[in-house]
Amino acid sequence: MEWHFYDPYGNSGSSSSFQTSLPEAWAEIGNVTAAQPEMKFWAGDRFYRRQDIHINDFFFYNMSGAGGGVEDYETSFGKLALAWIGNGAQSGIYSSDIAVEPDLKNQAGFSKQSFDLSLYDLDVPWGKGEFGLVFAAENSGENALGQKAPDSRGVALTFIHTHEKFLSDDGVNTFSLQLGNGAAKTFTSGYETAATTNGTYIIPDQPHSWRFRATESFVAQPWSHFSISPAAVYQYTDYDNSQGNVQWLSAGVRPIYHFNDFFSLALEPGVDHVIDSGIDRSGTLYKLTLAPQVSLGNKFFSRPVLRAYVTYAAWTDSFKGEVGGNDFMNDTSGLTWGMQMEVWW
Repeated sequence: MEWHFYDPYGNSGSSSSFQTSLPEAWAEIGNVTAAQPEMKFWAGDRFYRRQDIHINDFFFYNMSGAGGGVEDYETSFGKLALAWIGNGAQSGIYSSDIAVEPDLKNQAGFSKQSFDLSLYDLDVPWGKGEFGLVFAAENSGENALGQKAPDSRGVALTFIHTHEKFLSDDGVNTFSLQLGNGAAKTFTSGYETAATTNGTYIIPDQPHSWRFRATESFVAQPWSHFSISPAAVYQYTDYDNSQGNVQWLSAGVRPIYHFNDFFSLALEPGVDHVIDSGIDRSGTLYKLTLAPQVSLGNKFFSRPVLRAYVTYAAWTDSFKGEVGGNDFMNDTSGLTWGMQMEVWW
């Protein structure tokens, strides 16, 4: 089991708004056959096949959810896992006319089934390899007016290459390639969503829509007083409707200088560039963060860590009114600062 604690920013001064959640509640049973002592059966709600870029807090492959399956089946060349993951949600019905926002008060039910076949711990040049094959089926119910969204199916393939001891004994380099269509192009057990002035709604996945994504990132500590983690993401999505196609390129790096076992200074420049044919717009956002830190240890992932930070961001005129919410509605740059605690185990 795992607990999450959350205090909404808008009511952070009131303890009555404090929320808790239980994102993981599952069980597994292993050592049930003599021929496969490492094989495990599981069921429940869990984090499953999660791969992320830490400095972006971006899970590029995440099949977490409620379901069940079997994992760690040993073969002569690697391990196998098979899982079914279910997901349900409610949303207003999306219109193919992007100028028309859905009625979020009149919602339909959505369900998504994902079947994930994974082959991992493969010996490949310079490290380990993992292949993930996902079949997904997405269905819409009817709202109060009898309207429903189109159903969708899809298949996605993910390849992940992991190179351990990269530049340092604890360094890890992760490279991924992903291609998916229809309901599987999210590379998650969840849905494609969009935010409007009314809220957030589900965008049904068109059967002929598709997405390609490539990521590269690593974490390493080549010297005792210096650790670093760069990251790059390229994504191309063809929505096969009035949304057109969207290209997204993101790059950034977080170098950290460790003065001793407790005090460090992190710097994080980053850039995001988007080309959106659906609204005939392209633009770039730049940001720079400086963060003095106190942590228990002198490693990149030493936790807990306390940070004071200041961030400056600037964006092109084409993103004016699209970045920073109402506070920066009429601006093309902004400054923010604060304090943060990060702890996990």
